[in-house]
Parts: sequence; structure tokens; C-alpha cells
Amino acid sequence: MHKYASNCFSNKEPIGIFDSGIGGLIIAKEIKIHMPNETLIYYGDTKNMPYGNKSRDFIIENSMKMVAFFYEKKCKAIVIACNSITSNALEIIKDKFKRKILIFDVINPVIKNNIFLSFKKIGIIATPATIYSNFYEEKIRSYYNHLNIFSLSIPSLALLIEKGTDMKIIKFFLKNYLNRIQSIDAILLACTHYLFLKKEIEHFYHGKVYLIDIPRIVVQEIKNKLEEKGLLCIHPSWNNYNIFYTSSSISNFFEKKVRSLFRNNIFIKRTLI
Repeated sequence: MHKYASNCFSNKEPIGIFDSGIGGLIIAKEIKIHMPNETLIYYGDTKNMPYGNKSRDFIIENSMKMVAFFYEKKCKAIVIACNSITSNALEIIKDKFKRKILIFDVINPVIKNNIFLSFKKIGIIATPATIYSNFYEEKIRSYYNHLNIFSLSIPSLALLIEKGTDMKIIKFFLKNYLNRIQSIDAILLACTHYLFLKKEIEHFYHGKVYLIDIPRIVVQEIKNKLEEKGLLCIHPSWNNYNIFYTSSSISNFFEKKVRSLFRNNIFIKRTLI
């Protein structure tokens, strides 16, 4: 077994995933599809969401608490399933925890994927915190200087999704913003909450704009790295329960989303960290 795995972790230990709310559930689901034997611990900081309108200092402070929480839970890896956290706090998280735990995010695997070579004009929609950090644009341009990039922040959209707002209202809100990004080849949904709106966004562009498949790209990176480190869980476990934590009271919408995506072998709990 790889030195990292034998000295620090076993492949039976869980993967921690965190986000400001339900957005990261899409990434967690993709993990279960491609790595069904893995045990997941999920944390949605629903009390403080949306992170997209928070200060960088706030994002850093709270994300460090969540990483420490997963480290105490003896997770073999963490997945930062939040673009606002990744674009503002990733390097600080890595500085403190990179020798203690495997760290994955939802931005770097996508940027390093050669899918961008197929396009000339891409749109990026994200929260204000992600767009204002300029993290995405700087990273993309360092790899693909041929691209024309159109970035747009959409305030409050993640919050509308998190609250289970009527889809007619969300579609009207979304349309007003997407009208500002036209004549593109592909679009990057740079907030995991927006992944719940893939069908609506595809419909807006009449299927003529490619939606970059962030969950597939990110999870393939995670799987490859776990295999490389000897940490991929190969055999099923009888007590493979996935735990979903929320920092506020458990809303009906949060519970509904968890149960619709994962169905069996789940616990949903409230905890403050």
C-alpha cells in the first residue's frame, strides 16, 4: 500500500464534502455513482449561506472550521464543493492541512481538463465572491490564452435555490441574467447550486451551448487520486451509512434533496462547529 495510505489513513475511512448548503450534494451524488463503496460525511453550512455575498475573511474563517471538523472525523479526503470557498480560501486551507488530509476542489480539475481546447468563447456564471476573486479567469487564462471569457455574477440565485423557491420565479430571475451572456460556445456553472438548474440553462440556450460537466470531471480526478494513493474503497461495507450535517435547523427542502439523491443508508443531523 502507498506510504501515504498506510501511515495516515485506510481506504475504509470516509470522504468529507462541504458547501454552503445543498449545492455540494450534486458532487456527493456523483461520488456515490462512481465510487459506490465510499462512505460520505457531508456538511452544509446552511446557517451562514449564501457564501457568495460574504467577505473573504468570513469565508476563510468558516471554511477552516469545516476542514478541522472533517479532520477530527478522520476523513481520508475532503472535497471543497463550493466555488466561493475554493476561490477565496483554497490556498490557506492547503497551507494548514495538505500534509494531513487529501484536499480536492471543484475548480482546478475543471480548469486543467483539456475540454477548453474545444471552445473559443465561454461564459462563467457564479456568485459575487467567486467572480470578484478573479480566481477562475486567472487560472483559465494561464492555461488557455486563446479563450474569450465572459464572467457574470448572479447575486441571490444560490439563496433562491437553497430555499426551494418556485421554479417559475427562478427561471424568470435566471433569464434576466443569461440574456447578458450570448454568442458563447460553452458555459461554466461556477457555483454548485447552479448545477440544479442544468435543464433550465440548456433550455435557455436551446441546446446550442455546451454545459461543462463539472461533477464528472471533478469526481474522476478524485477517483484517480484515491486509486493512486491506495485509498479507494473497493469492497462494500455493511455499515456504510452516509451522514449529512447542516448547521441550521433541518429544512424540509434540504431533507427532501438528500433523500431524493441518496435514498438509503443516510443520517441527517444538525450540528454547529
